[in-house]
Amino acid sequence: MKYLMMIPILGLVSIQAVTWFGVLPPVYISLCMSIGCVFVFLVGLFSAKSYENRSGVSLGEKILENLSIKPFLAGFMLVVYFFFNFFYSSSVGGNTKFEGGKYFALQEPSKEYYEITEAEYIQRQPHRLRAMTGHPLIFGIAGFVMFCASRSFMRNAKSDVSS
Repeated sequence: MKYLMMIPILGLVSIQAVTWFGVLPPVYISLCMSIGCVFVFLVGLFSAKSYENRSGVSLGEKILENLSIKPFLAGFMLVVYFFFNFFYSSSVGGNTKFEGGKYFALQEPSKEYYEITEAEYIQRQPHRLRAMTGHPLIFGIAGFVMFCASRSFMRNAKSDVSS
């Protein structure tokens, strides 16, 4: 099950990676992977709730209790990347639209659109896609961690009882 749950996460990680090189994957792939990551988050949430109901201990408390430096640093680096990615990609990609055969970008202070070239519009699209797929990726990773941790703690609890 956990390998199946990794598919949308790895899909969005791949999308994040290729957009740094200016490659723009089809929208339907990004949308499917984003929906898949939200589904992974929901599965992780239900798994965490199930663990909490069975053990009477919050999964978050249990994870923090067993957290070592390597997973903490990995999580910290992910958070730093996602903040950087969101703010950088949002500012560079901005809010664009295509209307009446012309390309427009939103000017921040005045909230008015100004015309841009097609090349500029195309250049902004990978940044916009990276900014939009970052949030579902965070939720997918969080759901995957909750799912794996709850399963691991339940397996350890069962082996402690049988010993």
